[in-house]
Amino acid sequence: MNEYQGRKSLDLDLLEIETKINTLSNKVESTFHETMDAFYKKNLEKSSEIIRNDTIVDNFSKEIETQSIEIIRNQSPLASDMRKLTSSIFVSQELERIADYLSGICKINLKIGEEPFITQFEKIPKMEKIAINMLKESIYSFSNESDAKSARKAVKNIFAQDDEIDHLNSQVQKDLIKRMSRNPKLVEQGTYIIWVAHNMERISDRSTNISERTMYVITGESVAITPYDIED
Repeated sequence: MNEYQGRKSLDLDLLEIETKINTLSNKVESTFHETMDAFYKKNLEKSSEIIRNDTIVDNFSKEIETQSIEIIRNQSPLASDMRKLTSSIFVSQELERIADYLSGICKINLKIGEEPFITQFEKIPKMEKIAINMLKESIYSFSNESDAKSARKAVKNIFAQDDEIDHLNSQVQKDLIKRMSRNPKLVEQGTYIIWVAHNMERISDRSTNISERTMYVITGESVAITPYDIED
């Protein structure tokens, strides 16, 4: 009976951690939309607000880490539970880093200020759309790792999207460097916009990391994973 109650208590704790991961992810996703909307519209006040509120994500990530460690210490989880708990700490930290990149974009928005943009932003909105989708899929696969087939499919799709983000980031850099070489007056803002694209690329990398962690939870193997390692 005590063993049953212990397992039930652990399952409830694991469910609470999973719920908090999803809550944190939703917060980061919402901040992502707000950050880019403020950037395109030059809403400097909103960017400043997002920067100030970055501590909310930081604190929530630390809360997940602390609670996960306490569960490990008090509940004597099985190996599979340990993988999930340690991975939850990892994922919460990745989400916190994504929020940092978004804060970085907001700081760039403040640096550019009211100055008119030098580009119409054709590729960065595409990067944004892909990166948000990668974030959603990575968290979904992590939260539903018990459905191994669906999780593997999602992870494989995330790898493909990461390649697309990398390509778009390279195109943004090439296009802006070419323009800056012709007109030195574009260098300052052009460099800022390159950093926006870079932050978007780094956000996609963090989502890819979460996907790799999902594969670790499923397989128990912590080696680096490539798309070719993932069977349908």
